[in-house]
Amino acid sequence: MAESQEVAGYVSPYPYVQRLQDRMDEILDRQVPNSGRFCGFCFARLARDTERCPYCGADTNQPPTVERVPREALIIYRTKKRTEERWVYGGAMIGLLIAAGVFVALVVYGTDLVGSRPIALGIAFLALIGGGYVLAQLFGPLICGQVGYRRGSRRRDELWGRFLEERESGESP
Repeated sequence: MAESQEVAGYVSPYPYVQRLQDRMDEILDRQVPNSGRFCGFCFARLARDTERCPYCGADTNQPPTVERVPREALIIYRTKKRTEERWVYGGAMIGLLIAAGVFVALVVYGTDLVGSRPIALGIAFLALIGGGYVLAQLFGPLICGQVGYRRGSRRRDELWGRFLEERESGESP
């Protein structure tokens, strides 16, 4: 089994799930097909001659390999991805709204501060364009992306734990 690794302040209890996230995202984005030979435990793609999964360490005979990643497992990975996306996009929108507020304030009060209407409007547009970009990058991926990553990873791991319990009890494939 792989050792736990902290990413964005979060340590996954299932490190193989964390390492498989990018591979499952490729399947979800239809960059690679959901067919082939997959580990029966963690659903990592395996070569034909592989006898032990490089992600979870499970023997490929027990549980036996599968030809497709189950829909339930893909939904678990998609949950993490969507949670993270919502936080990143929401943070970027906050940054853009702040830049728009600064723009409006400079348009309304800029002439009083600078003394020249054209210069005030130029500064306002620079604040809108440059500030919008910088603040969207700051609030989107740098601040809110970290929160989204932790929340999405935590939720994915909760769902994965439940999936494993259901699979062991025979309730789910």
